[in-house]
Amino acid sequence: MTQAIPGNQAAGCGQFLMVGLPGPEMDAVAQELVGDLKVGGIILFARNLESPEQVWQLTHDLQHAAREAGSPPLLIALDQEGGRVQRLKAPFTIIPPARELGETATLEAVERLAHKTARELALVGINVNLAPVLDVPRGPDCPQWDRAYGQDPWQVARFARAAIQGYLAGGVLPVAKHFPGLGDTLADSHQELPLAQSDDPSRETDLLPFREAVAAGVPAIMTAHLLVPKWDSRPATLSAAALQGWLRQKLGFKGVIITDDLEMGAIATRLPVDQAACQALAAGADLLLICNDWPAARETTRVLSEVANLADRARESAARLTRLRQALSPHGTGLEEVREYFRGK
Repeated sequence: MTQAIPGNQAAGCGQFLMVGLPGPEMDAVAQELVGDLKVGGIILFARNLESPEQVWQLTHDLQHAAREAGSPPLLIALDQEGGRVQRLKAPFTIIPPARELGETATLEAVERLAHKTARELALVGINVNLAPVLDVPRGPDCPQWDRAYGQDPWQVARFARAAIQGYLAGGVLPVAKHFPGLGDTLADSHQELPLAQSDDPSRETDLLPFREAVAAGVPAIMTAHLLVPKWDSRPATLSAAALQGWLRQKLGFKGVIITDDLEMGAIATRLPVDQAACQALAAGADLLLICNDWPAARETTRVLSEVANLADRARESAARLTRLRQALSPHGTGLEEVREYFRGK
């Protein structure tokens, strides 16, 4: 007899998903995802973002729907790294590329910038920033070159730690990415599965920033769709050796593990989203990212509810996610406060 994944009092299998929305308002799809599937989180993209007031209204409506469904507060996230990866444009603060910051800014300036960014995100109801990047690129051929603070692992670690402290002080949860490091790759995981080039089985250059981020109290870490042959024949997102053996046991991380988007080419060319989600959860991930295909989110919830032998693993993830969501600050900012802040910019 198949053993279904247990839910908890707040949610069922939808709690393991962070999903994208089709548009900038609370439409029927958003209502289904939050009210019916009871997803754990929402990720926002340019298609969802028009103005500070509109973002505030959208996040307000999403959290209201979660409360009406009897769920804890939603994790509402976006990528506001800086440089070419920042979803919110002016009048929000524009963040230079991480490489530029690593070359020209002080640690104190990076912490202040992260704090200011977090305060602006929190104002409009966003409580998770999928940043900072902890990759240590070996050279300009690495796709992460401009998104990283530098080529030296200690420099990356120090700047990432400053950013983490700033985000936390500003009231937003930072997410360190992309474990176990894309710095020794040449391929873009959006299109294909990158292969780790380093011969070091300990990946010390790549893991040092993550070890420091764990020590700094980062609450969540995002996986990389990366093949490390010295560790496993599976991509890190789907690898228990990577997520439980290295990240949990060797680095001592106790927070939430978030996958990168399961629709990216590195994974989707090998597995359908629902099967990738099952394998990622089995490997040790807690929150499964599906950015564009909301019908796939519906199917993934169904498949997860029927899969065998995941009950214990899912129970661990449910507990972590519930603790994180229950600790979120309430959406207490009024719309007039948002207007006043951005009117002065």
